[in-house]
Amino acid sequence: TRINSRIEDLGASITVITKEQMDDFALLNLHDIFAYEAGTEGIHNYTEYAVDQNGAVTDSTNLNPQEANRIRGIGAANITFGNFETSGRVPIDPIDIDAVEISRGPNASIFGIGNTSGTVNSVPASANLASNRTQVTTRIDSNEGFRTSLDFNRVLRPGQLSVRGTVVYQRDEAHLKPSGMNTARLNGMVKFRPFKSTTLSA
Repeated sequence: TRINSRIEDLGASITVITKEQMDDFALLNLHDIFAYEAGTEGIHNYTEYAVDQNGAVTDSTNLNPQEANRIRGIGAANITFGNFETSGRVPIDPIDIDAVEISRGPNASIFGIGNTSGTVNSVPASANLASNRTQVTTRIDSNEGFRTSLDFNRVLRPGQLSVRGTVVYQRDEAHLKPSGMNTARLNGMVKFRPFKSTTLSA
C-alpha cells in the first residue's frame, strides 16, 4: 500500500495482472490485457498510424503490432522483462511469465526509462524447487484457430535443484481465407540453490 500510494503521488499507478487472471479471461498477449485495463489501448480498440508529408499512411498495427498501443492516451508503453528494458519485439505470452505489471506514468526511478506513458513489465516464470508439476492445455476459437501447451516442472534435488520446460504451438486464423499465422514457443528454465541464502536462476 505504501509503495502504490507513493507512486500515485508521483503521477503513476501500478496494476498487476496475475497468470490466473490471464487464464480466467483467456488473455494471450498485451493487446488482450489492454482491452480489459483502464487507461490502456491496444489493437482491439486503437489503431496506431502516421501520415507523412506526402500523405502516405504508415500503419503500425501491421508493421509493429507489439508497439501499436497507448497508455494514458499518450504513447506506446515501454516493455520490460524482469525489470530490464527489452526491444519489445518478443510478445508477452502467459506460458513464460507469472504476472504482468502495468505502471502508468513516468517511472525512470523504477526501470531507468521514463516515457511519460508508462511501462509494461513481465514477471518471468521460473522453475519450482518445491514440487513436480505438469499441465497440458488446449483451446480453440471461433476463427478455427487453436493453441496447445505443455508446462512441466521437475525437482531433481528437493529444495536445491529443479528444471522446468514449456512448449506452445498456436495457430491463429482470420475470417478472411486463406490467412493465418503459426507460432511455436520453447522455453527452458533451471533453478539452483547451493546455499540457504543463494539462489541462481537461468
